[in-house]
Parts: sequence; structure tokens; C-alpha cells
Amino acid sequence: MAATGQSKAEKLSRWEVLLNNKQSEEEEAPHVAADLTDLGGKLREVRTLESRQEDLRSQARELGTRIRVLAREGEKVRARIGANLRGKYGFESETLLKYGFKPRPLVIRRRAKEKPPVEVPAKA
Repeated sequence: MAATGQSKAEKLSRWEVLLNNKQSEEEEAPHVAADLTDLGGKLREVRTLESRQEDLRSQARELGTRIRVLAREGEKVRARIGANLRGKYGFESETLLKYGFKPRPLVIRRRAKEKPPVEVPAKA
């Protein structure tokens, strides 16, 4: 018995069963011959498009991989340029902002205020 579901694979399976057994149909009902030919053409076209879709998926995976590799390499080059600019202008220079790099914040350390010594009560 043919598949009864509505998925694409089940529909195509039903089409193939019908086309494989079409000789008996042509003898009993010659008026469906044109429809069977039309169905065969549609099945071939669907199979061709499925094959093309898989080729395009494969190409998309390859392109995605290539994009990730190039992005990593680009970030390495950007980091080298940033190191060069920091060496030229200094780590805290505001000029780095112009090139898209964040300058190191200028940290001013102040001496901590002296706390009065805590008196410890004597044990009696």
C-alpha cells in the first residue's frame, strides 16, 4: 500500500508507484495516458529541482565556511593594526577612537586615607 501522508517524500512515493504501474492503467483507461505523462514530467522536474537544491545547499555550506575563515583572518589583521596604532599613539591616546579602537582608560590611583587604628579591648 502506498504512503498516505502529506509530506513531500510520501507524495513523490505515491507518484512513483502510480507511474511504475501505469501500463495496466493505460490498457484499462486510455483516457488517463495524458495525465500520466504529465505526472511523469512533473516528477522528473521535481527530482531535478531537488538535486539542484542539494547542490546549492552544499555551496552555501562551503561559502559559510569560507566566510568564517576570512572573518577570523580579518580580525587577526585588525588586531595587528591596532597593536601598531597603540605603539605609535600610545595606549591611552584618544586618537585610537578615530580608528575604532578603545583607548585604555587613564587610571589615577590615589593614596588610601589612613584609618585610625581599631582599639582592641583588653581581656580581663
